[in-house]
Amino acid sequence: MSVRRARMERLGCVLAILAGSAGAVRAQSLEEASAAALESSFVLRAERARQDGAEERLRGAIDAFMPTVAFTADRPLKSRITYAPEAAPPVVGLDATPRRAPSVVGITANLPLFDGFRRWNGYQTARTLAESGRLLLIGRRQQVLLDTAIAYLAVLRDTRILAAREAQRVAIQRIAAFTDKQFELNDATRTDVALARSRVQEAEALRLRAQADLTASRLDFTRLTRMAPERMLPPRLPDGLPRSADAYAELVRKANPDIAAFQLEAEAAGYQAKAAVADLLPKVNLQFSKIAQLGYSPALDRITDTTTRVVASVPIYEPGSLPRIGEASALARQRGYEAQDKELATLTAARIAFARRQATAEQYAQLTARIRELRETMRGFGIERAAGFRTVLDELNIRGELANAEVAAEIVLNERDGQALQLAAAAALLDAAPGGSPARRFESVAPPPPPALRRSLAAAPVEAVPVLRGSGAGPAAVGARALPAPVLRVSRAEAGSR
Repeated sequence: MSVRRARMERLGCVLAILAGSAGAVRAQSLEEASAAALESSFVLRAERARQDGAEERLRGAIDAFMPTVAFTADRPLKSRITYAPEAAPPVVGLDATPRRAPSVVGITANLPLFDGFRRWNGYQTARTLAESGRLLLIGRRQQVLLDTAIAYLAVLRDTRILAAREAQRVAIQRIAAFTDKQFELNDATRTDVALARSRVQEAEALRLRAQADLTASRLDFTRLTRMAPERMLPPRLPDGLPRSADAYAELVRKANPDIAAFQLEAEAAGYQAKAAVADLLPKVNLQFSKIAQLGYSPALDRITDTTTRVVASVPIYEPGSLPRIGEASALARQRGYEAQDKELATLTAARIAFARRQATAEQYAQLTARIRELRETMRGFGIERAAGFRTVLDELNIRGELANAEVAAEIVLNERDGQALQLAAAAALLDAAPGGSPARRFESVAPPPPPALRRSLAAAPVEAVPVLRGSGAGPAAVGARALPAPVLRVSRAEAGSR
């Protein structure tokens, strides 16, 4: 069997599978799938709802600095006042008894002047948690994009694997048919015929397994994007990754949203510990009240009391205050240790993922070379088979080995591309901008300068990077241009996607 014929058969199988699964003529890109996933993701909607709650909590912490104002009304339904001894009381001035149960209406305002810095620390806690929530929202967005891209690659992988299994089945059926003809001419044995038919059944079973895997990957893609996969184009992978593990780890340390979010949560726990100390500090309030009593007595129909006062209180003993302070301090230490552990674990995972991707790339190069050698081997196999130097078993084995090598290469290729996407997601480099050139959809796009937020504008060192498959730029072009500094996208980046 010639190499050109094998290639044409495989290309025909790929086109047949893609045409059968397309359902539409137009091609489908990863950018469209990512935008659809961001729009329909319930996980991202839940994260946005959580962030809305954090923003409301921040507004509530700001409102705590405003005075509390209340209107009071007291209307007695039944009242009976008695005197002992029962005698007609004298009239003194304008005050003549018997007394009445008056109705009371009024308005009061209370402005805390000093509360042991409880409100200030509460505001700092809410502000820090809101900023941490924005970073967590970025991390969740990156995860949605990563899941969509991996599902997209899985559909492409399983489509190519199914094409390889289909080509294997067709080739083995041709070998089995040729063996049947040889048996009729007494040039093959019954053992050769049975072996060829068993290999046909094996190829059919492998094709059915590949078809089931493709169906599962298509369903998973539909679950993420709410649309069926059509004729899908090869994706453009991120090409802004450093070439060394140390440079990549430093990029992750500065740009990973989860690390920054954990550090902000530890800082918020410290503010909560400071707010708990307010139970032991004095409190000063400014109070204003205007209260009118209606129907006070037969002589006085209304008494109006307008008072402005400063009220100070010094706590002497409050049960449970010291344990609450100790609990808040312990929680702050816990959050600090967890933030350090998160940073260490994330950086270690980044180094491991970087090393694995390099190894996977080398493995794919070796598998590609093996496939090339196998196809070169099959060049003269037909001649040797016709001359009687090769048996049916040899031909079946070489055809099955080639198919298995092609499947293994597709699996490793998918793993390599998925690892590249994981590296980009860990550094917050995945994005699916709603507009702009499709060539820049997966580059780090910086939004307008936001307000100064801690760890929000961390830049990484600029260095040359290798070109990944499908990047669309050569090494000279990449080395000539400067890489954009990775910027953590906060809530402003999310405003456009709501």
